[in-house]
Amino acid sequence: MRYVVWLIFLVVTGNAWAGVVIQSSIDDGPWMKKSAIYPLKGQKICLSVSKTSAAHIRWHQIFPDISKIYKNANHPWEANPYQWVGFGKIDYHRKEAGQFRGQWEICPFDAQDPDAETRKPFFDGKWRRYFSWFLSDEETPSGYYHKGIGTFWFQAEVEKEGKTDRSPGIEDSDKRGLSPKVFRVSIRDGEGYLGYLTSFFNVPGIFGSVPYQSNHHIGADCADVLIAAYGKWKGTRIKKNYNVAMLVNKFSVVEEFDMKDGMPDKQVKWKTSVRPGDFIAVRYAPGRQYQHIGALFRDANGDGFLGGQDMVLHAGPFPLDYAYLKEGYFDGHVKILRPR
Repeated sequence: MRYVVWLIFLVVTGNAWAGVVIQSSIDDGPWMKKSAIYPLKGQKICLSVSKTSAAHIRWHQIFPDISKIYKNANHPWEANPYQWVGFGKIDYHRKEAGQFRGQWEICPFDAQDPDAETRKPFFDGKWRRYFSWFLSDEETPSGYYHKGIGTFWFQAEVEKEGKTDRSPGIEDSDKRGLSPKVFRVSIRDGEGYLGYLTSFFNVPGIFGSVPYQSNHHIGADCADVLIAAYGKWKGTRIKKNYNVAMLVNKFSVVEEFDMKDGMPDKQVKWKTSVRPGDFIAVRYAPGRQYQHIGALFRDANGDGFLGGQDMVLHAGPFPLDYAYLKEGYFDGHVKILRPR
């Protein structure tokens, strides 16, 4: 009975969102009613809402606060490490895209700088947090935010005769985070596995995240972001909750060595021994399980050998981002894994 009364209240007050559906089109293709799309960087992305006569429309972008560290479980350096502590509350805010007010069809990414991402890794990953004030702006208060690729959330709001209907938004969040019904664009920086991995830029870092959160781009830790992207790449949903050690056992080991200051203790060649998209897992101390994992991104200095100047993608405790091996995140005993 309470549920029926609440539905009636929503309809009467104009707070119901069921009637507002965001549709999307990629490269002038057919309009789709999917709640999430995965276009490639550079493709034309347009959004629309069915026009209502004598009504006004506003578009909003929703931002998770990715400057904060979230956790569902205690970090390894805390008391009772890895112990479940409950879903960490993710902070969100929304901002109207005022330039699109009154437009029933918009192409929100058309005005963005296509070269923004090629300039992004100017600071080493460790420095990015210290220079976050320089790399961020009012709407995106974090140096980890990417404007050209990654995940972006939108909400449409239609007002008519004093009543407002909305597509799903922040108000539909639960303890796990933003609802998967909120319209999402996850832009890939290329085909293949690494392309799907880059679609997780702008997704909050959550230590101890669960498959529901990583599968829906709500939040992920170092292992979950890799396996969720793997599932997207393979077209299958990941239902099992993997940690780093489980990923080490799941995939084939193609190289193994000790690393210090980002330099292997033996010669490791790109293309013949390792390649972009391989996982890099590290055990920081003998006798311990593997504790951190990322994905090799590219031979950044072009010398053909794995070394400190080369780049990886990894998450934890902050969101997924670029880093250089010389920063030390993977100093220890390393295994290179190959997802197939």
